[in-house]
Amino acid sequence: MSFLNILQAVFSLDFIFLIDLIMNNLFWVFGFIAAGYLFTDKKSFIMFGFVYAAIILMTVDVFNVIGFSIYTATGLMFLYLARMVVLLFLENTKSGPQLIPLAYVAVFFFTLAIAAWGFF
Repeated sequence: MSFLNILQAVFSLDFIFLIDLIMNNLFWVFGFIAAGYLFTDKKSFIMFGFVYAAIILMTVDVFNVIGFSIYTATGLMFLYLARMVVLLFLENTKSGPQLIPLAYVAVFFFTLAIAAWGFF
């Protein structure tokens, strides 16, 4: 299932499709809600669970459109090393901790751009 199919069902008010999607994927629904509970404040964990699910689904759609994935050995190595460098730098600066979520996402798109240009 992709984000575009879900978005199309929402815009066309196809509630049967959405209910069927949720009922057939209860494991993933509760898994993303649990991730929202564990990784954020405990107040708005359902919204964050849906945000995490949307991020994953959009990433799958982007990878299907461009025809490759950075989730290979070299791509993941570069992604994790780049994140480690940027996040350690931001943790040790005075005004850096509030920029950590932005940097975490920006490093992913930076790695995606490098992979799209064919450097690995």
